[in-house]
Amino acid sequence: MTESTGTVRYGSRLTERQVRIEAPWRIAARRFTRHRMAVFSLVVLTIFAILAIGAPVIAQHDPSAIDLRARNEGPSIDHWFGTDRTGRDTFARTVYAGRVSLLVGVASVVISIGVGAVLGALAGYQGGAIDNLIMRLTDVMMTFPAIIIILTVAAITGPGLWKTIFLIGLLNWPVPCRLVRARFLLLRNLEFVQAAEVIGAPDTRIMFRHAFPNVIDVLIVNATLGVAAAILLEAGLSFLGLGVQAPTPSWGNMLEVARNISAMENDLWQWAPAGIAIVVCVIAINFVGDGLREALDPRL
Repeated sequence: MTESTGTVRYGSRLTERQVRIEAPWRIAARRFTRHRMAVFSLVVLTIFAILAIGAPVIAQHDPSAIDLRARNEGPSIDHWFGTDRTGRDTFARTVYAGRVSLLVGVASVVISIGVGAVLGALAGYQGGAIDNLIMRLTDVMMTFPAIIIILTVAAITGPGLWKTIFLIGLLNWPVPCRLVRARFLLLRNLEFVQAAEVIGAPDTRIMFRHAFPNVIDVLIVNATLGVAAAILLEAGLSFLGLGVQAPTPSWGNMLEVARNISAMENDLWQWAPAGIAIVVCVIAINFVGDGLREALDPRL
């Protein structure tokens, strides 16, 4: 068998060097690199992550420092993106806001994926009454719009960073739950799962040690798209004043200044960087999600 074509020559003796099985992650990485927009988007997201992590070094000013003498200044050498209504540096606030918005997106998706994966695995593997109970709960959760519930709860309990993260995470688990359940319905009838049952392996071990690795590809793709949705949801909540509160900057509460028509028309530098960051980040995440879907789905 030659390494370039993968063909077998019958009657010939194959050496260990000639027979080389390519690892699945290498195949997925090669497929991902063929998606040029996904690769470019991954570079963009890496830049966003570097800016967010290195914000204390990259930003020249304190994002919460108020300088009333420099209010509403346009872009300059000292203030690259200008200043806001209270003289705070817009570039520093945009960079630090990336920390908060990305934290909301990633942390809330970790919560939703964790809850959805566990419930979906239980429903798909156990079946019967447990499956019916979890699926009916899922149907109820998907009946109510998440944004309405979040707005109601935030108005009652008050806004905040961690409240926003937990609300978004706990209301977005039905989709990963359904995805994991559908995959487990197929996995529980396969030979390796039935073999584990025959030898007496506990259900938890079968679900999370043997079957669960086969749903990671689905969860990774759903997680990337969930991060984009969470960033948009946080931006909407903060824009309405029910998400992350000042002085903590986020891309959403930086857009709040655009509610003033005069500021929206005349002080473009105060809200445009945050708006552009949201658009670019969400589009990049969606392209990365598309690339991962093509790389991890063997049917594609």
